[in-house]
Amino acid sequence: MIHPDAIIPSFGLKFCRGPKCPHAVATDDLAPDLEKIIRDSGWPEFLIQRQSPIRHHHQFRAAVSACPNGCSQPHIADFGLIGAAHIEVDTGSCSACGLCVGACAEKALRLEPEIVLDRALCLGCASCARVCPTGSLAIGQKGYRVLLGGKLGRHPRLAHELGFLSQAAALAVLRNTLHMFMANYSPGLRLADLVTRMGQENFNAQVRP
Repeated sequence: MIHPDAIIPSFGLKFCRGPKCPHAVATDDLAPDLEKIIRDSGWPEFLIQRQSPIRHHHQFRAAVSACPNGCSQPHIADFGLIGAAHIEVDTGSCSACGLCVGACAEKALRLEPEIVLDRALCLGCASCARVCPTGSLAIGQKGYRVLLGGKLGRHPRLAHELGFLSQAAALAVLRNTLHMFMANYSPGLRLADLVTRMGQENFNAQVRP
């Protein structure tokens, strides 16, 4: 008898080009860490015992994108990571050249007459810092925007954003999410359904590190 996990794996990992892409903010290879956390959680054995055979919609899916372009589609994964950076601003050295304003796709920068960054609009892609000739805009702390509960199917749901976290904290969220999912699992349940059932704020409180 063919083991069902040999046909369709219990989880799927998807990555963008990572450091090979000129837009990359996060450049760490998270594949080994993600796979270890998922396997150590007991998810593969857990799912095999409850779903036979395993179908694609039973998989736990994680996706990592090195920048906010989201080429690996983290918004429709159970667990998604988007590389981002905190942009540091030094208005004293700003020459008002306007290069950063032109580089920002989110329109989060304006000259008044010195540079002003609207952090509510900033996605942390660091395009502005890359073109700034004076260092007025610089890449500070790097981390990940953590997304949870995305899916396609009959009732699609875009993943909601938990927030900007360090790499270690983001991986801790994955670990907590898997434990939460297994503790509340029933056949056919998707993580997105669990988020809806628990309420987004309550779910977030349970999985934060």
